[in-house]
Amino acid sequence: MESTADLERRATDLVRYALACHAAGKAMRREDIRTHVLSGAGSRGFKPVMDRATSLLEQNFGLQIVPLPVHERRGGGVDAKDAQQNKAVSKWVLQSTLPDSARARLELEQSDIEKATLGFAATVLSLIFVNNMSISNDQLVLYVRKLESAAQAAIVFLVKQGYLDKVAAHGGAGRSTGGETQASQQPHDGNEPDPGQEYTWGPQAKVRFQQLDMTQFIAAVTGQECTIDFIKAVSRAYGQNIVDGETI
Repeated sequence: MESTADLERRATDLVRYALACHAAGKAMRREDIRTHVLSGAGSRGFKPVMDRATSLLEQNFGLQIVPLPVHERRGGGVDAKDAQQNKAVSKWVLQSTLPDSARARLELEQSDIEKATLGFAATVLSLIFVNNMSISNDQLVLYVRKLESAAQAAIVFLVKQGYLDKVAAHGGAGRSTGGETQASQQPHDGNEPDPGQEYTWGPQAKVRFQQLDMTQFIAAVTGQECTIDFIKAVSRAYGQNIVDGETI
């Protein structure tokens, strides 16, 4: 059993590692935590160190460690508490625990690249959001080409960053295999749309973008007020009541 001093040291190391991953926009991987933070601690040391690091992050930085949702075909998401207890969880990110007003005052200035990436991701995700949380490959390529000439490269980038999840087209024969489908593995011209693919929100999107936040973003970019009627209209496109979570 680890001493209190060892636990505190490893938890502090995990906090540093978590902040570094957060700054780089990357998820923390279970295997990397074991290698770089918990080397020699044994499997039983994982949870105590994770719990203590979470406590330190909340107390000192207003951040919490949350698991990235597992890949799934359409909206919803995995409950954070259930996922945390699931041994299959292998990636985590940091999420703010501060209220919106405090977060706006304390948020660090983002670089132009960070702002551009987040804005581009939010725009693409909003298209999926108002399309019942799923969009075909050819539709997405068509939309993205209006925003970015290198459409395929931009989509691949969002998949790698975890903002998009590539799955088999609805009703297609492909089977999702960790974000890639059997259909997507068939050879085809990278510049041509693949009818066997469609895209949904990836795990990073589900953690970083809340439903109401996305609705407010859509209202802002379309120059409309985020009224109750507007929220209801977006809810119909999303396929679920954004306010209370009931299916429409």
